[in-house]
Amino acid sequence: MATMDTSSPQEMLTISRVGARSLLPRLRHVSGQVWLYILLILILLIQFFPMIWALLTSLMTANETTSIPATLLPAHPALSSYVTALQGDIGRYYVNSIIASLVATLITMVLGTLAAYAFARLRFRFKMPLLIFVLSLSLFPPLAQVIPVYQILQSLHLVGSLAALILPYSVFGLPLAILILIGFFQDIPIEFEEAAVVDGMSRFGALWRIILPMTVAGLFTTAIIVFVGDWNEYLFALNYTTTNTYTLPVGIVNISQTEFTTNFGILSAATVMSVVPLVILILLLERRIVSGLMAGGLKG
Repeated sequence: MATMDTSSPQEMLTISRVGARSLLPRLRHVSGQVWLYILLILILLIQFFPMIWALLTSLMTANETTSIPATLLPAHPALSSYVTALQGDIGRYYVNSIIASLVATLITMVLGTLAAYAFARLRFRFKMPLLIFVLSLSLFPPLAQVIPVYQILQSLHLVGSLAALILPYSVFGLPLAILILIGFFQDIPIEFEEAAVVDGMSRFGALWRIILPMTVAGLFTTAIIVFVGDWNEYLFALNYTTTNTYTLPVGIVNISQTEFTTNFGILSAATVMSVVPLVILILLLERRIVSGLMAGGLKG
């Protein structure tokens, strides 16, 4: 036989209030999570909008890219801009960019690793003033460096060659590489090196066999950052190279412009193709990059 609920209205009101109070923190948590995801989506849209716009523009015809009002979506998507870009010298620009960026990154990483290790571990006079001087090199705007560097390269008879890019890329990438790598070296307990030295290993041997394997993630992360900077550099490539040694940033403008007009479809198609190697590289080394950034953010 069913029993009747004999709770008074006051008791029922009290129970409902208690339930509402226990539910309120959960609602606040869910609401906070929703707003967080909305914010992240907006940030991603802002970050990726230029690339999405370039991709859509690359599929438009020449008339659609210059129409007023602007065309948001291609009426009849076509790959003609990609075909035209590939028929140009973009292959040679790819090779030039790969050579200049890889060689410069390799030099920067070798010199930056040795310098960062010295600043992080060794004791010598004027260490801090020297470190401040090296890092201050990155404070000068590239526009102020173009003419002095050009004069140096001209005296060395390097203007017009890829060496004219490799040399400044290697030098001006050092401050960033040193700054990042110092943090990774300082996070490694010095006891590892002391134990290696006690066992008869040299300082360089300890660096090569013990420290570097422990900082592989940081080395990969730093190398990717340096490589992307060299790959996208425009100002030096514009002033220090000729038609045969153009890199992608300069070559893209060269193949998309005529004397009086710019073909925005070809420009966008070449831009999309120039990003592909970076996307593939980052996807292949995603775990290394994430672990390197995580390791660099942990102290103690």
